[in-house]
Amino acid sequence: MGCDRSSNETGLRADDPVAMRQAMQAIESSLASARIDDALRIASRLTEVAPESASAQELLGRALIARANETRDPLEAAAVRTSAADAYARAVALAAPASAGLLNAAGVTAQAAQRVDEAIALFLEAELEDPSNAQHPLFAGLALHQAGRVPEARAALERAARVDPASPWPVAGLSAIALASGDPEEALKLARKARAKAPRQDALRVAEAKALRKLARHRETLTLLLALPTESQLTEAVAWEIAAAYGALGEPIEAARFWGKFAESVSTSESALEAARLWLEAGDPVQAGSWQRVAASRS
Repeated sequence: MGCDRSSNETGLRADDPVAMRQAMQAIESSLASARIDDALRIASRLTEVAPESASAQELLGRALIARANETRDPLEAAAVRTSAADAYARAVALAAPASAGLLNAAGVTAQAAQRVDEAIALFLEAELEDPSNAQHPLFAGLALHQAGRVPEARAALERAARVDPASPWPVAGLSAIALASGDPEEALKLARKARAKAPRQDALRVAEAKALRKLARHRETLTLLLALPTESQLTEAVAWEIAAAYGALGEPIEAARFWGKFAESVSTSESALEAARLWLEAGDPVQAGSWQRVAASRS
């Protein structure tokens, strides 16, 4: 069933609260049912008739994010993410003052658009608005680390850990900082501390595996990651660490074989090319050629 097109008619007026509310509800409904074209059309019309509405701009931003997430072309997705960040920036400016939730969402969108400094400012402003929410300093810390502002990143993550001592994510962020700063022993200690807080979070095992790789403790990496269920092993971050561990242990065939399982499960040309490279390293040009053909068929 299509969306209610009456909400997008040219007669929509900013001074008609009922019609405006219906239009916003239609956007929400379209997003919930993945009718992205409908959501974008209505949101664009809404911002035309109510350009000073922060809610309309935020809904447009959300619709653009949905479009970017479904777009396969990387250049197109990047352009759409930039448009989404612009819409959220307008929403923040119009909200006056913006809520912590809006500031956080705008920060996430700006970071996705590679506008890291803008994202940092938004996350820090959100933290000022709502210091009881650990997500704001956590996101600020991760963005600050991305920007290379390490002391500020560490301070933000430590604030997040104080606000929510049960959360593993600030500790995992501190582990990443320690690893990037050349202290894999400290990174491993922090990664294990984070994993103890949430043992079922696969991403925390990846953080631990990265530290183990730097310490050349590759057999421990395999023990850690091969204990996961198959579907967890065949996620990109986990599969990469497993293949890297096999390669470092002098088992290139196992590395290529395992990565091949991952490449079969995701059907991307990039994963197939990596499988080809690994099979070449393993000394099997026949398998490598097969994967090169697969990569060509997927591109």
